[in-house]
Amino acid sequence: MLKKTFVVLVALVTTLAAQAQDVDAILTKYFANTGGVDKWKALKSTKMEGTATTQGIEINGVMYGKAPNLARQEFSLQGQSFVQAYDGTTAWGINPMAGPEPQKLPEDQAEQLTSQTFESEFIDYKTKGHTVALEGKETIEGTETFKVKLTKKNGDVEYHYFDTENYVPIMVKTFAKAGPAKGQASETYLSDYQEVEGLMFPFFIDTKMGGQSIMKIAIKSVKLNEPMDDKLFAYPKK
Repeated sequence: MLKKTFVVLVALVTTLAAQAQDVDAILTKYFANTGGVDKWKALKSTKMEGTATTQGIEINGVMYGKAPNLARQEFSLQGQSFVQAYDGTTAWGINPMAGPEPQKLPEDQAEQLTSQTFESEFIDYKTKGHTVALEGKETIEGTETFKVKLTKKNGDVEYHYFDTENYVPIMVKTFAKAGPAKGQASETYLSDYQEVEGLMFPFFIDTKMGGQSIMKIAIKSVKLNEPMDDKLFAYPKK
């Protein structure tokens, strides 16, 4: 019985090791095909301009990102300017309809800014304390993909679906941690990859919940490594 158990354990370890090699090979090809991991590591800031469409309404906006985890979104609606930002500690926003003063964002809104880091979680994922696993293949809207499970150090789980031909993610599935949608899956579809200064970015993003599109974003321009003062992201002091 002991010998049989040992054989089973050896087979399990061998399988897990093979899966780890497979998923690392997928990530290596992903970074190679999108500009190279060294170039991604050297990226310190992004500025993206585009148009979001939700419930038939078009909204023009700008999205700023800066390493390690700073974020800011500015958009205009009905002649008024809105802001949502994260300074690494506090997620805050300005909503003219609720008053002119900046306010801390509710937990469910804050999660969208605080749950993501500027650098890809897949870069040096072991050093960051994350784990990745290949869970086979799955067809996403007619495209065969590798299904990669990312378990972050804090326990959050995401599924990334990499095109088996080009090794770029075409869909990311995440799960809401707070608010009315807590526990529900959100699927973000990525397409129209274009090169910007040697790096590949998706220029069309479609976010769905329950199979229904809730927001589509068409990127018009991407600028890399522009100087950005941390004050751009800081929660304004009253």
